[in-house]
Amino acid sequence: MRNKITPDRSTAAAFPRYLTGEVVADSVALQWPGLFARRWRFPRVVDRFLVPATPEPHISCTLRGTAEFRERDVGGAWTIRKIHVGDHFVTRSRTPYEVDFQSPSGQELDVLSVHIAVEPFLSALEARYPGKADRVEVADFFGHDEILWPVCLTCAELLAARVPGKSPRVAALTQLFAAHLVEKYTSTPLKTPVYRGGLPIHQLRKVEDYVAAQLAEEISIEALAELVELSSSHFAHVFKETTGMTPLQFVTRQRITRAQQLIRETSRNLIEIGLEVGYTSPSHFAQVFRRVVGVTPTEFRSSL
Repeated sequence: MRNKITPDRSTAAAFPRYLTGEVVADSVALQWPGLFARRWRFPRVVDRFLVPATPEPHISCTLRGTAEFRERDVGGAWTIRKIHVGDHFVTRSRTPYEVDFQSPSGQELDVLSVHIAVEPFLSALEARYPGKADRVEVADFFGHDEILWPVCLTCAELLAARVPGKSPRVAALTQLFAAHLVEKYTSTPLKTPVYRGGLPIHQLRKVEDYVAAQLAEEISIEALAELVELSSSHFAHVFKETTGMTPLQFVTRQRITRAQQLIRETSRNLIEIGLEVGYTSPSHFAQVFRRVVGVTPTEFRSSL
């Protein structure tokens, strides 16, 4: 069981704390100002762990090795992929997700992980979507990107050569990563900031942050609606249009996601955990947990 609790969200700077593997090169030591680039060596078998969401978009590139890779939203169905040299993951997930993977005997995964710092990424967004950058989404991607592959190789080479952050090559690499991500993996924002079609991203994040901070307390639709200055009924409608869930379903998912993290990563008793995520009744907590996850909290802990 991991000693540190994996949060729902983290930052690129703290990201290595929550992954299983060995960092063999890190741009932080070289003071790269716009990129958090790390080269990882993973063991052949990596048991299930939680990857926190980050505000910085993330690119993962397989440099060596193969593996059967599984990922899922917490409590959701597993997606299984075969990853090979040259495969990329691109994401800017707003929620944590679980992964595990296994490589063939005698192999280890060698992976380049790149987070683009918020400032250069937002600058690239603003250049492409003037005045609309806060409403642009990054599309999740898995596969081979013929342009991104040589950029990742160049990044790995600069890491290996220990090129310092003051080098113009690092600045150029940062701009190239940001520009490519924006041009290929972002969607056109809504033409107007009205609420038809769902909540704008910045409003949705305001709701997410509020829920995360208030999990132990009663959370009403009225309070959430007030955050974004909408009536309760209109908020409920646009929230479901945006997320595919009612506000109540979203709050429940966030509570159970947090409960799973605490069960997985601490030895605290289940009653305490239930109270921390807003369930004063142990039986109600167990009932909701089983409905969402498929097993009781006790069964979930026993399976770890």
